[in-house]
Amino acid sequence: MPAETRPTGLELTHLWVDIVGKVLGGLAIVVAAWWTYANFTVERTHDPTLEVTVEPHVRAIDERRTLLAVDVFLRNVGKVAVAPRYAPTPDVEDAGLEISIVAIEPLARSTPDTAAVDGDPDVVWFDWTSGDGAPETILRKRNLLASNEDYRQGRYQLNPGVRYREPFACIVERGRIYAIRARFWTDEGAVADLVYADTLAVDGAPTGAVAGGAAR
Repeated sequence: MPAETRPTGLELTHLWVDIVGKVLGGLAIVVAAWWTYANFTVERTHDPTLEVTVEPHVRAIDERRTLLAVDVFLRNVGKVAVAPRYAPTPDVEDAGLEISIVAIEPLARSTPDTAAVDGDPDVVWFDWTSGDGAPETILRKRNLLASNEDYRQGRYQLNPGVRYREPFACIVERGRIYAIRARFWTDEGAVADLVYADTLAVDGAPTGAVAGGAAR
């Protein structure tokens, strides 16, 4: 090669710097892609994760009436804030923090087909979805956040790692069983809990509650 066409030392240095820069840039893209995949897909750290827990308490007022106090706990176990689905008008359902309560008068299963599939036809039961058990509506889809100023202003959110309490109370009849369902609505759907509380104690002392699985 003629001497005049040979690259100088400075030119060689620039050439190697350019090659190394391109290699490092490619590695940076690969690392960034891996981090995005691991963070959003594998670990799912940006997915909202919410736990809803219903804790009812009953106390007799007199021979006929009982105070049913309900604490709904919301805990964000994820790493991003969770916002509720907002209702544009107060009459819109499936928004905010919904609570529903029904009184149960369990009935025996009556059809042979149902008994064959589900078990003993003499076992009393209650099914929230299908209405079996002759439920009587006490409260239907009340939004506990409707009077919350942050919710009304569109800035209500559940921050990561924080446990929130939303209380509710009403007066019900003694000597009955109540199913209580709470659902926190987001734009992706609802997270729910369903529990049963009885007011059967004759001495008026709180009898506790029986927890159910997550309700939808």
